[in-house]
Amino acid sequence: MRYAISGGLNTVVGFGIIFALMGLGVSAVLANIIGYTVGFVQSFFFSKKFVFRSDGKMASEGLRYLYMFVICFLLNLAVLKILLAYDVKPLLAQLAAACTYSGFMYVLSAWLVFRPKRQDDI
Repeated sequence: MRYAISGGLNTVVGFGIIFALMGLGVSAVLANIIGYTVGFVQSFFFSKKFVFRSDGKMASEGLRYLYMFVICFLLNLAVLKILLAYDVKPLLAQLAAACTYSGFMYVLSAWLVFRPKRQDDI
């Protein structure tokens, strides 16, 4: 539930930026890049403090989060570009790309970024 709340707020901010830029004539791909870049920092802090309630080290989690963000964003961008190449409407392509990003980002964050300490880590 916390991921959904955090994701909802991040989506409003990110899509607000993306669609505002597209409305101003910026290409769908560039608008996507800018929107996700702005949402990155917000998303990290929401995930760390609210979603996963992690007390891990900021630097190490931040670096792992950055790696996962890059992987998920590249998947997002690939889905967006493929769908646009098949003449899917930009709005629908953005939504499909966002679903891809969100699903993968949650799984990777839970497993690799904000993982709970295991007994052998202590």
